[in-house]
Amino acid sequence: MPTFIFQARDNSGALASGSMVADSLAAAIQSLRAEGKYPTSVAPADEAQAGQKSGGLAFAFGTPRLTRKDLLQFVTQLQIMIETGVTLTEALDSIAVQAHKPAMKKVIGDVCRCVQGGDSLSMAFSRQKRSFPQLLVALVAASEKSGLMARLLGRANDYLKDEFDTIRRVRGALTYPAVMLTFAIAVTCFLMTFVLPKFTAIYASKGAELPMLTQMLMDVSGFMIHDWLFILIGLAVVIGGGWQYLRTKSGWRLYNYVQLNTPLIGPIFLKLHLARGIRLIGTMAGSGINLPECVTTAEELCANFYFRDLWHTVSQQIQTGRQLSEPLFQSALVPKSIAQMLHSAEKGGRLAAVMEQISQFLEEELKEHIVNMTRYIEPLMITIMGGVIGTVALALMLPIFTISKVIVK
Repeated sequence: MPTFIFQARDNSGALASGSMVADSLAAAIQSLRAEGKYPTSVAPADEAQAGQKSGGLAFAFGTPRLTRKDLLQFVTQLQIMIETGVTLTEALDSIAVQAHKPAMKKVIGDVCRCVQGGDSLSMAFSRQKRSFPQLLVALVAASEKSGLMARLLGRANDYLKDEFDTIRRVRGALTYPAVMLTFAIAVTCFLMTFVLPKFTAIYASKGAELPMLTQMLMDVSGFMIHDWLFILIGLAVVIGGGWQYLRTKSGWRLYNYVQLNTPLIGPIFLKLHLARGIRLIGTMAGSGINLPECVTTAEELCANFYFRDLWHTVSQQIQTGRQLSEPLFQSALVPKSIAQMLHSAEKGGRLAAVMEQISQFLEEELKEHIVNMTRYIEPLMITIMGGVIGTVALALMLPIFTISKVIVK
């Protein structure tokens, strides 16, 4: 009978490795599971030795990154394979081989080689911080201790799906006004640089006094035509300076403040960051991870300065023995009703379940707000475009009356 080299983890999460004799690969896996071990790698002795000669993997700077959609696809495939009894290394290797994108093939292949080299899956994920969020790392680490990897991967999968859907809706809602605004600017520039100059020559030949609005637009048109290089340089300086400023702490704080306080758009980002934070904490807490680690992870993954400050305050106060809901009552970012529900959930010992229910409620409110915002923004953008184009058209038509008076005289 052939000899197999295996690596597995017991119920406590400790790594065990060795060799065993079995009729087949499936029989070796079944034997390990019967002993209460979770196999991470099982391979014939000759193949395992060949894999060990390749050594571990050192991750270099600039490692390819998985997109959010690729990450969701990977977690879904891994969950299904683990549930059907496929070993971890076989599952990772299969996903890497079937991946069409070079970045995904590279990242998953690196993770597979790390696991084959003796690392835990959570450790392999943590080496790829650009691809795997801390939430997934924490859930996988918890699953390695409890032996419930498929179940916790399912929880991670549900979280990533909801997050992906929410962010897609927000981006879709913001894309429409951005496209409309860009179109309005493009039409205005076209009128100012191609249409208005033709009328300028006609009006100049008549020698009539032009209305103030027309004269102002003609001056702007002349500046855009003759000094376009200075305009481009100025835009480049403003964009470059703004980009550098946003990379500073004060710049990012200002950007997040504007983001949360802009009419129509502000409530969207407020509900988005609050729902993501509460769902993340609820998902991790429901998987058996201690609350301080859940809140710390929410702080690390939050992209908004003010919500990161909030979760940092919550984390500090939890460590001093206070309840999670207490600092939330004092925050202007959290509605009092939500803080009260969390307070009641803590008393009843149902914090994780209630947090997931609250996050679902917030996401439903977010979807409804996006629909309403789109309904308001459409006529608003049409009005703005009509006002801009109408102003230019009016400026072009007003001199006609002046010229007609000159001709009559």
